[in-house]
Amino acid sequence: MGRFLNVGIIQMPISKDTAQNYEYLEDALSRIMSGYHKPELVVGVECLQCYTPEPIPGPSSDYFARLAKQYEIYFIPGTVYEYSEELPKGMYYNSAPIYDPKGRLIDVYRKMCPWYPSEEFAAPGNHYVAFDLPEKQTKIGVQICYDMNFPEISRNETLMGAEVLIKLTMDPQELYQLNKHVHYTRALENQAYLVSTNCVGKFGAFQLYGHSQVISPEGNLLWEGEQEEAIATVTLDLDLVKRCREYGTCFMDHYLQHLKLFSPPMPFAEDVTAAPVFHNMTAPARNPEEYEKRMQKIGASQLGKKAAAQADIEKYQKNLKAFFEERR
Repeated sequence: MGRFLNVGIIQMPISKDTAQNYEYLEDALSRIMSGYHKPELVVGVECLQCYTPEPIPGPSSDYFARLAKQYEIYFIPGTVYEYSEELPKGMYYNSAPIYDPKGRLIDVYRKMCPWYPSEEFAAPGNHYVAFDLPEKQTKIGVQICYDMNFPEISRNETLMGAEVLIKLTMDPQELYQLNKHVHYTRALENQAYLVSTNCVGKFGAFQLYGHSQVISPEGNLLWEGEQEEAIATVTLDLDLVKRCREYGTCFMDHYLQHLKLFSPPMPFAEDVTAAPVFHNMTAPARNPEEYEKRMQKIGASQLGKKAAAQADIEKYQKNLKAFFEERR
């Protein structure tokens, strides 16, 4: 008997109102679970909740756990801003909680590479996640958005045994052409499936481009969303991963076997900041104000006045509280 995994993808719009996002997610999950081709693992998108931070466990994680248990699925609902006492006041993790079919919180992946300066309130995590799916004898690696642009993250999750790399995203239209080739590269170089989910619609200053993708270990596109809302269930043949890693991608390129064989030295693995490339490189902008000052030095961002952007946090908190009370 082969190893097949049905992965459900929810490509959805998001708003600043957490309750609206949860209501959409709940309805989409109900619809995707009603078909005959039902998923065993369901994945949402980035920033389901970024204006009403909570600890994990907390009310939102309890809610996600009930959905996972209700449908008896592995569930990565999306990312939330996680409050933690270990962080300075006003800083949060951009976190993806992961649940098993019994509704148990089995791990939390915290975004390692926040997209500064936009994510100025996000602190970087430091914990790789490759969680077990014992029913399929496989592991799933989890990443968030900008993490995919740093190959070390995908590679380390692969070395931990991941056969599927999942990336939850909230990418704007400007990055579509820039990032679409990266997905194929990560799948090929790690001989793994790559599942990338992205939001659609408007969010703040950005138009989100959608185009969620599922790419095979051989670099073939299995499914791609457009720029509209979508749900889809895609079946992954996990034995293809094993075959590629054992006999080569297309029976020719033996990336991981040769990585083990050659074991190229990594002199800066323990401290990348010591690398010569950084000796004369300035520090990155950590917030929009620093970014604008840097751009002005090279003659960019000299015109125009930034519009004020405000969020009614109290309203979103009240809406979320009412949402949970309705579902008790």
